[in-house]
Amino acid sequence: MERQYLRPNERYPVPLDESFWINIICANNSGRSAAVAHEMDQIYASNVASEVEKALRENKENIDNAIMKQIAPSAVNVTGIQYEDLISLSFDHDELIRQEENRRRRMREKIVNAALRIE
Repeated sequence: MERQYLRPNERYPVPLDESFWINIICANNSGRSAAVAHEMDQIYASNVASEVEKALRENKENIDNAIMKQIAPSAVNVTGIQYEDLISLSFDHDELIRQEENRRRRMREKIVNAALRIE
């Protein structure tokens, strides 16, 4: 068997060394101190903040349009149109029936008066 033709079995994972995490943490430096790590994190955070600000500036028009779609219905006076014919939850049943009976009585009187005028 020649070594150049040997390949690892893809079904079984290759075990990691016990010190695998040191290579991940100290990829560039032989040993990073906490202060250096904190400084790198601050640089990364400022880069992220600047990227976010840049994305906000570039997409300001789209963001404003999306916000207006949510705010505009409440900013315009649509509530008067939407809710003007609703009955409140604490309405008087007797008064409602009385109004309906009066309306129907007036309609009957109009019909009778119109019929009497024709004759």
